[in-house]
Amino acid sequence: MSNKKGALVDFRNWAHLPPEIVESISEKVKSITDLARFRSVCSPWRSATFPKPRHLPPQLPWLMLQCHTNCYDGNRIHFFYDVWESKMREIHLPETIGMTCSGSYRGWLLLTSTRGKHVFFLNPLTRVRIQLPPFPSFEGTFDFGKSKVTFSTDLTDLNCLIMVLLNRYWVMCCRVGDRHWRRVSSRSNSDADVMDATYCNGRFYFLFGGNITIIEPNKPEKTILLHQPELRTVGKCFVEGKSGVNVLAIHPKGKFQLYRFQEQTMELNHITETSDNTAIFYGDCFPRFAVRNDDWDSLDGGSVYVEYQCIPYAWKRAVRSGYSKYSAGPAEGKDFVMCDLVKEPRFRPVEPAMWFQPSFH
Repeated sequence: MSNKKGALVDFRNWAHLPPEIVESISEKVKSITDLARFRSVCSPWRSATFPKPRHLPPQLPWLMLQCHTNCYDGNRIHFFYDVWESKMREIHLPETIGMTCSGSYRGWLLLTSTRGKHVFFLNPLTRVRIQLPPFPSFEGTFDFGKSKVTFSTDLTDLNCLIMVLLNRYWVMCCRVGDRHWRRVSSRSNSDADVMDATYCNGRFYFLFGGNITIIEPNKPEKTILLHQPELRTVGKCFVEGKSGVNVLAIHPKGKFQLYRFQEQTMELNHITETSDNTAIFYGDCFPRFAVRNDDWDSLDGGSVYVEYQCIPYAWKRAVRSGYSKYSAGPAEGKDFVMCDLVKEPRFRPVEPAMWFQPSFH
């Protein structure tokens, strides 16, 4: 074919690229949403790429909104706000009708019915559902909201160990396919409230006000005393990172400090270099985690992305939800609203939003 000037123009058919070339290009894509767009270009591109690729790094999180009006025509619609694309994503999840979203971990939602009689994991992207045993009966009213959930390996592995922290009192664990949960507790802190708990590299970690207790199967219990004065009187939580278990200290006025657990010395060391290469995601609901800039060049390192809910005076009859970013480190940074949903009545949350890391696995 020639143009008006008589020069030959070569129109290549990109759909006919060799499959190995298409696959090689797809492996350069890091974002789940970009990969979905890539696979939707044409049928040959979709056939040449894996629907559940293993090369994707841990994804940047979305905010799952707990809303009043998330049901249309009897079907449950959940809203996920993608902070980096500034886009609200709607996902049809009828499986959540009559269920409470108690927690989230690695792309999975933990859904629980009233009094914990029905419990299962749901991946909202793939719609895969994994049944779990019912929670034990608890005396009185028991709220399954804001639970902490973590697991050791891929949920498709029958040896995968699942841990759930319920209401700071009960730490339950089971394996995929078990019929019952079993309770894990710290003998030396049996009467103290658990501020946070996690499972990493074959160990259970319990965070109390003044110490961290580590339980490893068939080994003596270990306790780390928090000698740092700045850690004993402030809020603390575990955050997951590439290096393993970290502790985030939450100080007043938006000041956060990150501490890394050292296996050899059994100590917590303040991480000062995090201001350059790490961003922390924190909120009233679990999970809370740290993401390094190694995988995301556009990520604003040295920041803590905080979800908060602002409720005005009752007579205003409005619930406002804001999502802000604070500077990390010793300097108090000025926050700014990334997403303000006060003008959208259908997005008015009744509970704080939950960070959710999308995943195909």
